[in-house]
Amino acid sequence: MWTYNSARTLEMSLPSIDRASSRGNICHKIAVDGGSEDSTQAELRSHGWLVLEAPKKGIPYQANYALKQVDTEFFAAFEHDIILNPNWFEKTSRLIASDETIGAVQGVRLYSGSKTMRAIEEWRYRENRLPVWAFSIDNTLLRTEAVKLVGGFSDEDMASADTILRKDLFELGYKWITDPTLISGHYRKDFLEQFRHQLGSLELAKYYWNKPERSILSRVLSILGGNPINVLRMTTQSRMLRVPLAWYILRLEIALYQNIPHQGKFMKPVPMDKWHLDRFAHTILESGKELQTANGKLDLHSVPRDNCAWCGQPARLTYKIPTDWGNIRPRLFSPTGRGFLACSQDHARRIAERVFTNAFDYVTPLERIKGKLAS
Repeated sequence: MWTYNSARTLEMSLPSIDRASSRGNICHKIAVDGGSEDSTQAELRSHGWLVLEAPKKGIPYQANYALKQVDTEFFAAFEHDIILNPNWFEKTSRLIASDETIGAVQGVRLYSGSKTMRAIEEWRYRENRLPVWAFSIDNTLLRTEAVKLVGGFSDEDMASADTILRKDLFELGYKWITDPTLISGHYRKDFLEQFRHQLGSLELAKYYWNKPERSILSRVLSILGGNPINVLRMTTQSRMLRVPLAWYILRLEIALYQNIPHQGKFMKPVPMDKWHLDRFAHTILESGKELQTANGKLDLHSVPRDNCAWCGQPARLTYKIPTDWGNIRPRLFSPTGRGFLACSQDHARRIAERVFTNAFDYVTPLERIKGKLAS
């Protein structure tokens, strides 16, 4: 854990970590502090944590200083404002131990504390509006060897240690798995605290991560707060009139930084997971079959046209898009639809990659995660 003037949130976070942990499996509890001026260090020691002072303040610096102390096969990374799910250790440890190519396992975290922020997050979670692949290093179990192989936590961008670590693990062939059924709390006292926190992160960032190749229309919608129908539904379901105002303020804050040039900062695409891509493409390729005729009609699986979706040449192979990959389904666009035609497996693979990348909100199929946990 890395901390800085964190006493207020540690009062809630540390007991939740204790409740979730099996004491027989915890060797060390190490916190690296960035020079706190409140009772952070005393609070940590009262819960049995070893407190070290970081030579330099900042998440990657403090995290790397803690990493030097790790002598176990796995280690858990927490931030000071996480309210850990009681089943976190049991689920993440079983999953990461099931496959030596898994470099990181985590759950998701939804805002707690602020009623406004909680209403927004819970609606997004219920409506599948959160990126289900969501990643962070605030409730994450990591494979020590893998993290050390990539050189630890990068200080290339002080606000992107998690994204860069994830990218680096992918490049070495490791998987980063998020279990969207394992929900922890992310404490925010009120909306104003979230606004300040978000502003600080945007200012600190060297660059921003988002969907690649964003159109002008998507940029305009982003600045305007997204689909107004969704905001209306969020408001009616939460029965809180302050929710739309909070939503629009936060979205506008992000959109202004991401869409308007600011101190030389720029947008970078979120690194995709090759392991998930390979399995997504494999599922599509396995569905391929020759077009069949029945009463003179082609069985096209709702395919909108009879040419290869990649090159436009005549095609005789039809493929299905899997419908059990979380958020990937509502993100499909024509001409792909629910299925497509291709003139070869090579072009089918390229189409699968395009669908996967454009979908952006991909996820390990839930049944695969549940199967791992149940085994």
